[in-house]
Amino acid sequence: MSQSDWYGTVLVLLVFMAIIVISSVFLLPDYWYLWLIIIVGGVSLLVVWHTKNFAYLCPGCGEVFEVSTFEDFLSPNGGNKKYVKCPKCGKRAWADILKIKE
Repeated sequence: MSQSDWYGTVLVLLVFMAIIVISSVFLLPDYWYLWLIIIVGGVSLLVVWHTKNFAYLCPGCGEVFEVSTFEDFLSPNGGNKKYVKCPKCGKRAWADILKIKE
């Protein structure tokens, strides 16, 4: 991932964290269930956004592939790598995260 990709990702995460903090101040005391809905909805949107914008490079065979939203949510993430299974060679490994060009 390039430096601008990192900046974009960090910006999305900062906006999400700001929404969480601001909504917690106003909603947690009396409307905790709305705050919980915001958290679950926000995390879901972040995972869908990540799934649509990033692919993975298998270190074993060099295959570039995408994963499902469910697998993206459950797979361990190591910053610039994600532990996923390559659909071509079937090997589980820490694959490099690649930005999908638009």
